[in-house]
Amino acid sequence: MGITVRNGVSVGTVDRRERWLGVAQGLLSQPTAPLMEELPAAAVVAFAEARPALSAGRDAAGNVVVRYESEGADLDRPLVLVAHLDHPGFAVTGTDGATATLEFRGGLAAADALPGSPVEFFRPGSGEAVGHGELVAAEGHDRRLKAATARVVDGAAEPGGFAMWRFPGFAVVNDRISGRVCDDLLGAAVVLCALDELARRQPAGTAVWGLFTRAEEIGFLGALEAIRLRTVPPRARVLSLECSQALADAPQGAGVIVRVGDRTSIFDPGLTAALVRAAGEVAAADPAFRWQRKLMDGGTCEASVFCACGYEASGLALPLGNYHNGLDRGPGVGPEHVRVDDYVAGVRLATELALSPHLLDDGADDPGAWLRRHQDRARAQLGADTPAPSAEMV
Repeated sequence: MGITVRNGVSVGTVDRRERWLGVAQGLLSQPTAPLMEELPAAAVVAFAEARPALSAGRDAAGNVVVRYESEGADLDRPLVLVAHLDHPGFAVTGTDGATATLEFRGGLAAADALPGSPVEFFRPGSGEAVGHGELVAAEGHDRRLKAATARVVDGAAEPGGFAMWRFPGFAVVNDRISGRVCDDLLGAAVVLCALDELARRQPAGTAVWGLFTRAEEIGFLGALEAIRLRTVPPRARVLSLECSQALADAPQGAGVIVRVGDRTSIFDPGLTAALVRAAGEVAAADPAFRWQRKLMDGGTCEASVFCACGYEASGLALPLGNYHNGLDRGPGVGPEHVRVDDYVAGVRLATELALSPHLLDDGADDPGAWLRRHQDRARAQLGADTPAPSAEMV
């Protein structure tokens, strides 16, 4: 894998770590909400345009596609790293004096939207808040937040704009990345970091795309349109990069997660097995690298959408605290957070996958050394002298 290790730390990781945190800061600082993703989308395009080895464009649905394609690559079968640019938030539907009427887009328990919770108001296309406020009342359906009213404390709330919980965009506190949005702008940052490493090293025979989707939080709308529009080739290998709610057996600090599945489905077994092999190779070369293989069933991610539409898809996840801003020990809202080491591990694994496409060769037909050992033992102890039946006899 070309990794040099000294005193348990891979050489170059420390310098890259600061660069990768800078990418995260630049993206997490952009306000966003479902159908209001223009600012992070523009940041992704600008990131690609600053690197001649990358190209960027948008499909008819507004999803951003960033491509690294070098000579000799199979352009019909790229590795597509997918992350979404939205996050649960409010659309401002009306104002009456100092009162703003809000529609909530995304998933959050209504009990977490406590009166007095701070919000800030944005107009589309502007990164600076145009006003600040606090919730007065919230409305829910089936215990999920659907609407709210807020008092405008200063500035203004503009119909057609949006509102987010009022927390800093980015901070590193106690070895955690903290911000109003980690899910999924931090996943998008992982994708950008991997593409940046490709642009720096420029390997031959490689096709890796970043697909940055819209409106995931309200029904995977961007991903579904990317599939319908054939933005993603049917033979592509698709890898969803998500922030997923940390679980008791998938804790923060234990490393990036190879995601076997989510609440809705189990992902492509061959691609997931390839991810496990790749993570194992990185860990063998660098004992400081940490990873987990888990079923993350706290929610549904875009890998399920691609699998359901016939794609070879799987996922990686970063264990997330304060999922969708709901406090882990609620009720109430707070900034989301991810361990810095988990984020760095996610970038490293995504980068190794992008640089070493042979790691993703389908191994579903190979039983693996562990199975062969047990097959030999079964034959030796239970049926060494009994021939296997012919195909006609089965």
